[in-house]
Amino acid sequence: MTDDSTFVDSSKGGQVYVTYKGRFVGLFAIVLLNISTGFVWLTYSPVPDAAAAYLKCSSTVVNLTSILYFVAYLFMGPVAGWMFEKKGIKKSLLFGAGIQVLGALIRYIGNFVDSTGGRLALTLIGQIIGASAQPFFLNVPPKYSAVWFSESGRTTATMIASVSNAFAAALAQLVIPVITTDEASMSTSVLVCLILSVVAFIPVLFMAERPPTPPSPSAAAALQETKEEPFWVSLKKVGSNKQFLILMFLFGTFVGFFNAFSSLISQFSAPFGYSSNEAGYFGAAMILAGLVGAGISGPVIDRNKQFKTLMKSMVPLATLFYIIFNFFMRRNFTVGIIIASALLGLFSFALLPVVLELGVECTYPVTPASSTSLLWGSGQFFAVIFLLILGVLQNDPLSSTKGISPPLIFIAAWCVLATFPVYLYKAPYLRLEAEARSRENENHGHALETKQEWNEVSLDVKN
Repeated sequence: MTDDSTFVDSSKGGQVYVTYKGRFVGLFAIVLLNISTGFVWLTYSPVPDAAAAYLKCSSTVVNLTSILYFVAYLFMGPVAGWMFEKKGIKKSLLFGAGIQVLGALIRYIGNFVDSTGGRLALTLIGQIIGASAQPFFLNVPPKYSAVWFSESGRTTATMIASVSNAFAAALAQLVIPVITTDEASMSTSVLVCLILSVVAFIPVLFMAERPPTPPSPSAAAALQETKEEPFWVSLKKVGSNKQFLILMFLFGTFVGFFNAFSSLISQFSAPFGYSSNEAGYFGAAMILAGLVGAGISGPVIDRNKQFKTLMKSMVPLATLFYIIFNFFMRRNFTVGIIIASALLGLFSFALLPVVLELGVECTYPVTPASSTSLLWGSGQFFAVIFLLILGVLQNDPLSSTKGISPPLIFIAAWCVLATFPVYLYKAPYLRLEAEARSRENENHGHALETKQEWNEVSLDVKN
């Protein structure tokens, strides 16, 4: 592992903080794992007609392939958090990557089964196994950045790793409809997802478990595993933090709607005359613009640390564009919908790294795995609820004849309600304050040592 010569702090007799170039190997592995799980998640939803013919099932069952991903998280999220604390980052990611490959393989084996129900059964079993891997990839970014990156790059690292899953959703929305033109080509998409899962497994083998020297005071504390309390105790502390519960509600709302939007956009837009390919453009525009928003917010926050200010600005703006989207969703308005999707994503995605980092800040010194697990768990829980509600509200004749979309109206109304709790969030930046105190103490200690040495020199001169 090579030192990149970035020293956060150094003092005589004190702690030296070092960042390493090897941190980017792990970051790349996490990004690739999140991209692969995004494709496995959205193999079928972007092409519901072809998937229904391939699996010999209804569109409701096709939607189930997405719902299984969110349900699996609710069960496996705490397990992933526990494994990160007990087995470490690398071993946990290897386990997650391994079961994802297994799930993708089982789905592909279903391609060779023609019996009624046999292919569907293998697909759903493989989907459940693959979905069980997702919490390992979603939960790890804040923890990985906390132990490998200094505070000057921590939020950016969390942003890159976290939005990679959304980036995969954008790619899947574009790529899957291109590959899957009919029932026969559905197997090609399943094979592509299997190959991606195998490729994503490889970089994990080359990442290091932990840095030899911590990059920051909080990382030094996190790396002292013997001092960490049991994961389940940490989980209980985080869940009883009222300020953190506000973040859970906000994160759950916007991540839940993103997941529902990505899964059902083709069904929302079909009554207005848009094809699966055009629906893919809408979803991709939202996500790609969102990546720009997150790409801007991460480095900006790393410099000024104004997490709360950004959150309280972005939430109402994201809500505004959910409302505007209702008026843009109409026939023969492709460009307008793409623009509305992009603006919606731009402001929504800026929230992702900010809320994840705030979750760590307001619960410090509790392990980041606990706050991240609960935040993503809230997003998956809300996604299941929203998918069920939006599926019931979907009314094709009403959309066609009246030009209104009941699911989109519901999304806008819920977001309006979700805007108010953001202004109740008042938690301090506990981790940043602890790091500032640590540096102040070290600098003070160094100053005392220097003063003592100077006094000794002065006495020698006088003597």
